[in-house]
Amino acid sequence: MKKNKDLEAIYLQTLAQSVAEREHEVNDYACNAYAEKIAQINALIALLNPQEDQETIDQLLRVKEIYRKLGTALWFMQAGELTNLGARLGSTIRQYKVREE
Repeated sequence: MKKNKDLEAIYLQTLAQSVAEREHEVNDYACNAYAEKIAQINALIALLNPQEDQETIDQLLRVKEIYRKLGTALWFMQAGELTNLGARLGSTIRQYKVREE
């Protein structure tokens, strides 16, 4: 039974990574208490014309970065002890690339 749960966890991890690769905004929203605000900023930026509204876009990007940092901090404050410990310690898993021949 443990083997099935391990495979399920790996599948979900790789599925989430695949979505994040295709939709880069997902990285902005993951583990972020202000994900909705960041999504609203992304939508607003998409509506603006970079040639006419660059100053506004730059300001929105600065606000977005603030929400990213604060939202991540708030999310981790609410996360469990193991999540916080894992984040503090970092990864001990080595990743290997498969060579294509």
